[in-house]
Amino acid sequence: MQPVVFVHGFLDTWYMPWWSKMESHMKRLGLLPDEIYAVNKGRVPGTTVKSPRDYAELVGEKVEEVRGEHGERVNLVGHSMGGLDSRWYVEQLGGDEHVDTVVTLGTPHHGTLLSRYAFFTPGGRDMTMSSDLIRTLKRDGVADGVDYVAAWSPADELVKPKRSAKLPSHRENVTNVNVGPFSHFELQWRRSVFEKFADYLRSEG
Repeated sequence: MQPVVFVHGFLDTWYMPWWSKMESHMKRLGLLPDEIYAVNKGRVPGTTVKSPRDYAELVGEKVEEVRGEHGERVNLVGHSMGGLDSRWYVEQLGGDEHVDTVVTLGTPHHGTLLSRYAFFTPGGRDMTMSSDLIRTLKRDGVADGVDYVAAWSPADELVKPKRSAKLPSHRENVTNVNVGPFSHFELQWRRSVFEKFADYLRSEG
């Protein structure tokens, strides 16, 4: 299996307990501890509010480090805004050369109406449905040669409208997966959610 890099979302950090649960799921899938990585966007919860453009640079640094260490393409798993960070790296910064699969969990690919409550932050502004970032990603589309899996929940309370967590299904390299009625934050640690997208990480690239 290829190494996996996690990218957490808005206000979150890799050091929160739910990510250790996701790490445990990955180990059960067959990954070794030294094949599981995360982008460090900050240690203090509530402070990771920059633009996905900024965090995409960190995603790139980590992915290219991991690829250099393992000599193979990398899988990205991004929760919420972390999926936008991942897409910006892959689609705008040339990351498609290094990434095999992008899995997004509750990512507002088309923005979310609730971003207005965080409009005072760069990340909040970029998650509005009319932001330049969202318009650019929609206009340019997903990268060729990279597989995308958009996991979404009909009970996600932070992505509104719900369809915003899906990617355009007419592309052959895009799969949208309804993981069941789980909250936005349950997507990070529920084993049943993990099992819905785990098989997409098994491919070799």
